[in-house]
Order: sequence, then structure tokens, then C-alpha cells
Amino acid sequence: MVSPFLIVALGCMVIYYAYQYVTYRPKNFPPGPPRIPFFGSYLFLLLVNFKSTHSAALRFSKWYKSKVLGFYLGPYPTVVVHSQEGVKEVLSRPEFDGRPDLFASRLREPNFNRKGIFFNDGPVWKVQRRFLLRYLRDFGFGRRFDELEIFINDELLELLGVMKTGPQYPHEHQFFRKNQALCPYFLAPVLVNAFLKVFCNEKIPRADQEAAGDLAMAAQKFQRTGDDYGRLISLLPWIRHFFPKASGYKDLSKSNAIIYKFVKNIIDRHEKTYENGHIRNFIDMYLEELQREEGKIDTTFAIDQFIMSIVDFIMPAVSGISTQLSFLFQWFLLKPEILKRIQAEIDEVVGSGRLPTLDDRQHLHYTEATLRECLRQETLVPSNIPHRALVDTELLGYFIPADTVVYTGLYGFHNDKDIWGDPEQFRPERFLDYEGHFSIKKDISLPFGAGKRLCAGETFARNMLFLTATAICQNFNIVRGKGERLPDDRKVTCGIIRSPPDYWLHYEIRENH
Repeated sequence: MVSPFLIVALGCMVIYYAYQYVTYRPKNFPPGPPRIPFFGSYLFLLLVNFKSTHSAALRFSKWYKSKVLGFYLGPYPTVVVHSQEGVKEVLSRPEFDGRPDLFASRLREPNFNRKGIFFNDGPVWKVQRRFLLRYLRDFGFGRRFDELEIFINDELLELLGVMKTGPQYPHEHQFFRKNQALCPYFLAPVLVNAFLKVFCNEKIPRADQEAAGDLAMAAQKFQRTGDDYGRLISLLPWIRHFFPKASGYKDLSKSNAIIYKFVKNIIDRHEKTYENGHIRNFIDMYLEELQREEGKIDTTFAIDQFIMSIVDFIMPAVSGISTQLSFLFQWFLLKPEILKRIQAEIDEVVGSGRLPTLDDRQHLHYTEATLRECLRQETLVPSNIPHRALVDTELLGYFIPADTVVYTGLYGFHNDKDIWGDPEQFRPERFLDYEGHFSIKKDISLPFGAGKRLCAGETFARNMLFLTATAICQNFNIVRGKGERLPDDRKVTCGIIRSPPDYWLHYEIRENH
């Protein structure tokens, strides 16, 4: 028979080691919530804010009175930085340029391989990123390109025509009604075709643009199904076998499969018609390099790698820009004086005989300030894409062990009262100087990140935001639907990105436009 003393001693040991596990953290690690087996600190984040884990992390940061928060996501030591200084330091230092190997990023590839560039690091990331950015620039991605701008102008004219005359093809009825358009999906044809122009010098004609809508819905589904920290499926990948729907695996896999197939079909078609030495577009440039690298043991060039790299680009191009514009249109309803001021500025600088161009941008000061304010307040990717410490290092006086997952809390930084004063207010004037001109020096926000991990599509995104927003503002008044309430800016879906719920945008054609 076991003695009572032995039972008590064993119980004390269990309690002691459980306490040590729950409270353990590396020496001089940032403060944060405790952890429990399997889940780490993730459940504590969900308890604080089930629908918005980045908001939960920000609240913990305030509780611990530290803008650097440390905790565990499953087995991974994790740090979230909410200060301007800390965010800039992480983004600029090469020892934080790694990416964690999370299951949520692997499930994007059919065989769960680590492909693409956004969620990769090491030689693959360096070589592939250098090649992609170098040659995509030749087709207008990352710089101004007259041919691309003319193409986008034509696409916007077609969109404005649909908005004015109503749907013509069966698939358009899904996203358009009389003087109404479904946000964010009605913007898909312009965004998809703009990217395809860069990628393969093609477009989807209006009669066949159901595919663009399907792509946009799949991209939104993927972005909304995830969360800041990869959901529980990244900590416990095996749960997908028992809870495929609840874990998010079913929706993530299904939506990503649509995007993957879309890109793969385009590349497969070009691969079949590729002729050595005859370069038609960017795809052919990659295929040419693939042939040149054939047989090399250490090559990073492969078709599956190429497909995932383009998936990395097209997903935010389709979902991110349209979501940001959906936020902007809501602010026009909440603050109609902002829309009127933008329209007056466009009327004065551009008139009504043509659409605004990127040449007009330097003269549309209030318009540019409004777009910047939307990017700040409606921070699209609140925790940014996670980084990984490549070596043991320090950050703002704290010890950061190698392989720590590091998040830059852009939402916290963009809503820091010590920096912005009134961050909760949508106030474009914060980016204007005393003469009413836009001042780049006043915009210290980082919606696209910074450093070597800067979003590769920043220039493309900013240009598309400007051209699309100004075209719509020039031609339409954004109005509240009959009997409808004003949008609630607190109702936001928090996944990988923040997004407003889908809604029907009501508009009226402006006189003389």
C-alpha cells in the first residue's frame, strides 16, 4: 500500500513542475501571459478576445505595461512588438529576417511543402525574391509603367460603365444591382486583370469574368478564416483530421485550392506553348531561367515554387486592395464631408473629361492624405507576417532566443496615442502641412512593413488604390441606402487581415459625369 507521505510528496512534485512549466520563460524574456501544455498562451489570448487575437495581445501589453510582449504559441516562444521603435528595429535588422515554419503557411501548397517567397527564408527566399522583383519591374510591378497605367485606365472605364448601366452578363448580377455594388467583390475584375497584365500580359474579358469573382471570394475566404497567429491548426496540425471545419482547415484548403488552380492553369498553358528564346511575358522569363538552371543540384527554380510565388502576390493584390477600398467607402458614409472635399479637389485638378492619372497624384494632396489615413487607421494586416529570430539577440533590452517568432504589431503602433494623439479619429489633415499640401514626412505609418521584408507589392497597391478610388469618387456620390443604418466601424472581421463585413455600396452618378 502506498504511504500517504509518498502520495503527498508526489503531488507536490507534480504541482511544482506544473508551476515551473506554466511560468517558465527564458531569462530576461519580455513579460506576458503564462502557458499551458500543447496550447502555450494561445487560449489566454482567445479568452481575452476570441474574435481578435491582435487586440488581445495589445490588451496584454497594456496590462503588463510593456510594448514588448512575450508568450508562447504552442511550443514556439513568441514576441509581439507594439512600439514604433521596436517595429522599426525588427523590420530593419537582418537577424529578424527569418520566417517561422508554421503549418498554416504550408497548407497553401498541395503537398504541404514550404514554397513561395512570403513565408520562406534562406537561399530560396533570397534568390527567388531577387529574380521576381527584378523582372516584374520590367512589366510595371514596383514602378510606374505607362503601358500598364493605360491598361488600368481602360479597365476602370469598363468598371464605371457597369456601375452606371448595370449588369449585362449573368455573373455580374452577383455583384451589381441598379446603383449598387457588392463590396469588396465588385472590384475584382479590375484588380485581377491589372495583375494579369503584369504577370502574363493577358486579361479576362468581361463576358468571362466570373472567374475573377470566384478568385476574389476565395482570397477573401482564406484571409478571413485565418487569424494573426495561424489559428490553433498551426499549433496542433493533427486537429484537422478530427475537426476539419472547426479548425478552419476545410475552408483554408478549399479557398487556397481555387487560387492555386487558377495560377497553375495559366502557367501550364504558357509552358505548353513556350518557345526557347522567344519571350512573350514574365512567365516565359521564368521558364527560360528554369531551363538555364536545369541539372543544378542547388537550384531554387522549380514550377511548384513559381506557382506558389505568384499565389503569394495575387492573393493580397485581389483581396487586400479591395478590402482597403471597402473601408474607405464606409468612411465616406460616416464622414461625407471628406468625400465632398476629395471630389472638389479632383474637379479642380482633373475635371471631368478624363480619369485621374498618377501624374495628378502630386496635386491631389487631400486625396493622398485620405488614402494614407485609411491605411493607418484601418491597418489591413494588424500583426504583419511573422518574422523569426535567426540567432540569439536582444530587442529593446530584452533577450530574444534564436527561432523566436516575432510579430510587429502594426495595429498597435498605428493606434498609439503617444504618437498620433487622436488615433481613433479618421483625420486626413494629420498628413498635411500648414499650406494644405501632403507631407510624406508626417506619414510615419508602415502599412506595408519596411526593410528587406517590405511588401513587394507596395507600389502596385498604392497606385491601384489611388487610381481606383479617384475614378469612383470622380464619377459617383457614395450614399446611404434607403432605410439603412450608417456602418459601424467597430464591426470588423479579424482574420489574417482586418475587413468589414460584405456590404452593398449605394451610389449615385454625379451630374456631368
